[in-house]
Amino acid sequence: MVNNLFKKILYFSLAIAIGSSYWISQVALGASGEGHTTWYDSVDSGEIRYGGTTKYTTERSHANSLWNAMGLVYIAPDTAFTIQDLTYSDVYSTEDFSGRYNYYAGSVDTIKFNDRIFQARSSSYKKKTAAHELGHALGLDDHYSSSYSGIIMYGYSSGVTSLQSHDKADYNSKW
Repeated sequence: MVNNLFKKILYFSLAIAIGSSYWISQVALGASGEGHTTWYDSVDSGEIRYGGTTKYTTERSHANSLWNAMGLVYIAPDTAFTIQDLTYSDVYSTEDFSGRYNYYAGSVDTIKFNDRIFQARSSSYKKKTAAHELGHALGLDDHYSSSYSGIIMYGYSSGVTSLQSHDKADYNSKW
């Protein structure tokens, strides 16, 4: 995906000019709420290579399996011979988020799971969150309309743990 590499270089240059890649990821790249896909993602040459540590490996594996089954972008652990595109970590935050994806132009993107919230939640809730955040890394946007409450990319809590037709359509339109 040369086009994606070009985008990362362009936005990294913009980040240097502005002085903050975080500002780009959180403000200029902020989700529109109903855009279906974003113009940024963690995909590099048709794959996402991830690293980092999380105690929620079952949930991460579930998310990887769901999205890998789509067959267009390969998601796998980083190796000594690949470039890491995404890192996972657990945080204990008083902020009200379960999971958070951050895109950093020209650097390694992140997915963070909020251990404070995850500790009290069901397995299906954690699996949905992991799949939802990985969907962001794939360039999919949040959906906030209640008509989308049955999909992975719904922006609020739900018990959905598998990709639905709308999730698949958004993914296919991106890739």
